[in-house]
Amino acid sequence: MKKISIILIVTASYLTTWAQESVGVIAEPEVLKSKKGIPILPEAKEWALGISANPFLTYGGNILNGNTFNNSPAFTYANNPTNNIAVFGKYMVSATTAYRVRFNASINTQVDKAVVAQNEISPDPFFPAFTEDWRKTNTQTIVVAVGYEKRRGKGRVQGVYGAELVFGYSGLKQVYQYGNSISQDFNAPITNNFGSNILAGSPVAASQRKVEEKFGTSIYGGVRGFLGVEYFIGPKISLGAEFGYSIAVRDTGRGLITSERWNPITNSVLQTKTDQNNNGYFTFLGTSLDNLNGSINLLFYF
Repeated sequence: MKKISIILIVTASYLTTWAQESVGVIAEPEVLKSKKGIPILPEAKEWALGISANPFLTYGGNILNGNTFNNSPAFTYANNPTNNIAVFGKYMVSATTAYRVRFNASINTQVDKAVVAQNEISPDPFFPAFTEDWRKTNTQTIVVAVGYEKRRGKGRVQGVYGAELVFGYSGLKQVYQYGNSISQDFNAPITNNFGSNILAGSPVAASQRKVEEKFGTSIYGGVRGFLGVEYFIGPKISLGAEFGYSIAVRDTGRGLITSERWNPITNSVLQTKTDQNNNGYFTFLGTSLDNLNGSINLLFYF
């Protein structure tokens, strides 16, 4: 009995010492790694780039079903909500927190040309002369979104949620150049009547025609909350999708049309400016749910 008591005392003393040494020690969370020991989930101070996974998934599906129209997948940016913001990036502040930015800048110029008969005082019926009318269309769209993202989950499935501020700008201007000038001899020169496209135009004798048209500039601003999920198919590579709900305001200003005609009083070309929106301009306030088309994003962390 005495021996048993001694054994129990020694055992209790050992357990007490071990417990005291273990006080305050918190187990480190297990890091999910691949078979090669590479961490799978994002870590602090890592960057991420998002692109659209739809072209790659379509290409892979066509290979499996034997589709003969197997074009190589295009490397396109993620189709994110709110004016299709293109570049999608993140900076991981910690393993569960990230700053994110989305950006798109589209500046385009299109020139439409139309061939029209040239105005001549004494035209040659056998060798008619021609000239060109031009319409140049300039469009600009700039959208920026900055946000704060949190994530949670176990294993490869990670839920993401957060909010972001979205700002945008868009403008449109058209400039016209004519081969036949308005003059004292030709008060209504032959001019192409540009429609919505070059094929819709037709040559007419125009006594008054547009020189420039500025459409109302739109400015957009809003707040967007988002909720989504990412599944990590490999180390630092994930497939994800998200839904968002936005509250936004868009302000569209007035447009201005500059036109020209012949002024018989001054014997010169007179330019006039008129308000494109005679009824003024508008401001829109609304809410919307985005990304209902089920776009899937492919994200790379590095």
